[in-house]
Amino acid sequence: MKKFAMILAASGLALAACSSDNPPETEPIEDTGSAEEMLPDSQESEETDSAEEGEGVNVDKGLFNVEVTIPPSFFEAEEDLEQVGAEAEAENVEEATVNDDGSITYKMSKAQHKEMLNEFAGNIESAKNEIPESGDYPSIQAVEASSNYDNFTVQVDYEAFENSFDGIATLTLGIAGSYYQLLDGADSDNYEVTIDIEDAETGEVVDTIIYPEALEEMGEE
Repeated sequence: MKKFAMILAASGLALAACSSDNPPETEPIEDTGSAEEMLPDSQESEETDSAEEGEGVNVDKGLFNVEVTIPPSFFEAEEDLEQVGAEAEAENVEEATVNDDGSITYKMSKAQHKEMLNEFAGNIESAKNEIPESGDYPSIQAVEASSNYDNFTVQVDYEAFENSFDGIATLTLGIAGSYYQLLDGADSDNYEVTIDIEDAETGEVVDTIIYPEALEEMGEE
């Protein structure tokens, strides 16, 4: 998990959803008026436990508010958590609480939570489009993604791809997709992001990378 935190911080995506500097590039998530909003006060809170305490992202969706708890493993040791929380409050969350275990709980309205997801999705879309267009990864021709970013298809010139370091681009996709799943309340013990490497010429899937398994393997090396 520490390996995940380190790479996530390096990618610059960890707190991107808490910033309103850039508008989202994806369609807004529509509020369909789910049955959750009709619950009586006694059933206001439906908590999704992402993992063991302190090691997963907890999303507590109440009648009007959403609480997202980011565990300590997602922050660098030298980070000033009070400053992180203050910056979040200055942007688009109602309250940020630094907990004794080093986690931070963000309290926000449902609308703010949707905005957070939309902004993070916008960052993923930007990264997805930039990878083949930037020229930094010449063997990668296109990147496609599922609607909730749990699956990516990377179309490549496979001969050039296997003889290059362009595969590093999949790291950004895997981490960003993983964080999106967790932010949306996925169980950190039961989620995955699949990246299929597809030969653009033949349409054949020549390799498949699974996150977070790939990060765990990197941590063992």
